[in-house]
This record gives sequence, C-alpha cells and structure tokens, in this order.
Amino acid sequence: MIQLTKETRTYFFSPNNPPAVKVDPGTVVVFETLDALDDQIHSDEDIASKVDLNHVNAITGPVYINGAEPGDTLVAEILDIRPWNWGAALIIPGFGLLQDTLPGPYTKVFQIAQDGSMRFGDKVVLPSKPMIGTIGVAPNEDITTLTSGPYGGNLDTTDICPGSKLFLPIFVKGALFGVGDVHATMGDGEVCGTGVECGADVTIRINLLKDLPISRPRIETSTEIMSVASAEDLITAIKMALEDMVNWLHKEKGLSKEEAYVLASMAGDVRIGQVVDPAVTVRVVIPKAIFTA
Repeated sequence: MIQLTKETRTYFFSPNNPPAVKVDPGTVVVFETLDALDDQIHSDEDIASKVDLNHVNAITGPVYINGAEPGDTLVAEILDIRPWNWGAALIIPGFGLLQDTLPGPYTKVFQIAQDGSMRFGDKVVLPSKPMIGTIGVAPNEDITTLTSGPYGGNLDTTDICPGSKLFLPIFVKGALFGVGDVHATMGDGEVCGTGVECGADVTIRINLLKDLPISRPRIETSTEIMSVASAEDLITAIKMALEDMVNWLHKEKGLSKEEAYVLASMAGDVRIGQVVDPAVTVRVVIPKAIFTA
C-alpha cells in the first residue's frame, strides 16, 4: 500500500504534471485529499464569497501507472472513503441553479459523527454517503479540475463510492491519475453547487486493462453498469452516455444496436450527476439482474 499526502495536490489534469509516485497495476494507493474549498472554510461565519476560486477542487497525485499507454483503460476500484470529522456546504455567488433568486453567500459547517451522520439544525439528520467528486486521468492538454470530460474530472457522480469500479480511457503514457473533492454526502444534481465538502482518506486499487478500449468513463457496481458522459448541455450529455451504453450492450451482451436502444428505454435509467459545473454530467444505468448470461 502506498500513501500520498495532500501536499502533492494540483489544480489541473495535465500531461505535464510530474508524477507524485509510480506504481504497478494492482497497487493500492491511499489518497489524502483536501476538501474542494482548499481548507478555506472552517465556520458558519466564514463568508462563502471569500473563497479563492483559483485554489479549489484540488486533486491529490498524479499517480503514474507503469505500462499504461494511450488506448488502454484504467480501473479504479474504490475500496474505502474516510471523511474528515467535519465538512461544509455553501452557496457561492456565481454558482448554483438558483443564482437569480438565491445568490448567497451562505455557509454551513457540519460536524460528522462517528457513524458518518450530520445534523442540519434541529429537524434534519443527513446519512453518511461518502463519494468522490473529482477523479480522472490526464487528457492531452491542461484542463482545470473544475470541469469534466472523457478523461473523468469533476464528475460529481454519487455512484463513485466505496464498492464501485470506475473505468477511464487513458490518453497519455502512465495515465497520470488523480483524486479529490470528496463529499460526505451529496444529492444527484448538486444543485446549489456543493455537497458536504470534506477532506478524506480515499483508498483505491488501481488496475489496467489492455483489451477494453473505451471512449468515456464507465462505472460498475455489484448491481448496475453505467455509462458516463459530460457536455455543455444536458441533452447532449444524455445522448453521448446513451450511445456509449448501446455500444457497450452490443459488444459485450451480443444485442443488436436496436435491441440495446430499446432495452435502455425499457429497463435503464438516466441519472444526473451534476448540473452546476462548466460541463454537466449524466449516466445511463442498466441493472445487472436482467441478464441471464
């Protein structure tokens, strides 16, 4: 097991980032991550508008995977996420879907109990649902960690959580894989622009597939398969994820593309990841239980 500290952080997915460490496929890495706000918020009195947006959404890494080449697929098996004992949710001016009516600023700091729950006032208790917001490999150019694309990035997808595997296409030698922006809990959409943002220790087993070229991220859990896509608008993202799922079912389940398309309509779900970042993210989800072989 290898441990990386938050001091290795960067704010770009980039082919030019020097590796924090080089590992062989199959290695387990523990990423110590900062919260997405770069530890700038500590109390309800810290004004959300003071956040330096040039220092947010850091990723820890990158990790160079020996033998990884463009066209290969990286598999990130998420083994564990251990959040800090506190986190924060904010309305930051300029972010969120209701900027016209609820522009903020607003700050709420949450104490995270031993069972992971968070009390929100006297009448609300939020359960523990830790997930990774930003995770990806280097694209062929420098791209801020605030957005997302075929390489991963700020996907803010709740299924990127313990027990799931994230598959990412590799674009540069070594992959240059990084992780950050953990949420103690977050709802699909992340509609105000934040979940409960927290630092964490994230444990991931990193593997490499040479015989499974993909165009965009995929997620697999014990019960579902998911194609993930990001785009400037929601409809475009859905179409991309749907086409990926149709091609996946055609290739791996032996269905015609027409059969796969109809199956996605009958048994699949379109779920929103987030709708507040520069590129919105969605996934198309199919249950494994429907397949007999």
